[in-house]
Amino acid sequence: MQRYFASIKNNQVFLSQEDSFHLLKVMRGRINDNIEVVDENHKSYLSVIKSINPLIIEVQEPILKNSELDSEVTLFFGLAKSDKNEFVIQKATELGAKKIVLFQAKRSVVKFSKDDFNKKLPRYLSIAKEASEQCHREYIPEIKFASSIKEIKNDLCELNLFAYELSAGKVNELDSLLDKKYQSISVIIGPEGGFDNQEAEFLISEGFKNISLGKRILRCETAAVYALSVIAFKLEK
Repeated sequence: MQRYFASIKNNQVFLSQEDSFHLLKVMRGRINDNIEVVDENHKSYLSVIKSINPLIIEVQEPILKNSELDSEVTLFFGLAKSDKNEFVIQKATELGAKKIVLFQAKRSVVKFSKDDFNKKLPRYLSIAKEASEQCHREYIPEIKFASSIKEIKNDLCELNLFAYELSAGKVNELDSLLDKKYQSISVIIGPEGGFDNQEAEFLISEGFKNISLGKRILRCETAAVYALSVIAFKLEK
């Protein structure tokens, strides 16, 4: 069943113009068809189409099943080239991330300014919204930008993780770290070139725990999906 994010007033659903077009022209919605709707308070409802022209949709009953993770998960992702940023936003949304922070790493091939990010943000939010609807979430992830790794300090969580293949110190097993319950968890993934030594030292100084993502060196987008998959699996186990 199709899910949409919308506003609800007096038990009546108000879709955006784009979503109304999608419902009627793409999904070919008809009178008495059911859809799921998520309101501004992140509550979901079973709703029914009562009229096509004008479009009238009424709430029927609340949906009690919650698809969100038990902990708030943040992904910090070093800016990557091509469409990898969009791919990671889509998959991180599907895997339950509550917040996605794209950051400018020293070894990022792509160079972003705040203005560059703001121009791309509508596209990023559209991808996140569609992914949230597709996997029936109650939230669309917040998407932010950090011009350097030091700017992520405002978004740190109770447990903060990073994978650094050159670490000479203790490497923690991701699976065992997640045996304990945390209110919030973050994981940071470097760009194609990996972390600069100073960036790695900064993360360690901020309390990030170095983790292993297996015996192989993964592409940055694969590492992000891998780490979030393990976190989601452990939280839903």
